[in-house]
Amino acid sequence: MRFPPRINLPGAVLCLGLVFAATVASALSPAGEGRRVYLRENCYGCHGGRSGGGMGPNFRGERPDSGDVREAVLQGEEGGMPAYPTMSAQDITNLSAYFRSLRTASEPVFTHWWEAVPTQ
Repeated sequence: MRFPPRINLPGAVLCLGLVFAATVASALSPAGEGRRVYLRENCYGCHGGRSGGGMGPNFRGERPDSGDVREAVLQGEEGGMPAYPTMSAQDITNLSAYFRSLRTASEPVFTHWWEAVPTQ
């Protein structure tokens, strides 16, 4: 008589938990979340898809520091940058992390900001 294989339930739960944690951790890196904010708020419309500039400044060469990002986002800038006074402090911090990641190996380049774990 054959019996079904035994499943080590605690081990299986632990394994699934580790896979989930690794997936969430990769999706929630500050730079990745900053890229998500950049795309969600349509920053690319003026600053380009990869932050290389357009109507707005190029951030790939001279990256703005965190204080400048916070000020520009909350107050806007002359020349067309609108203010985003309700953007959360965490979103602004993540946006700054994204700008710091530009032109590095950790730069996120996905385009689907709405995916839990971006694939593109």
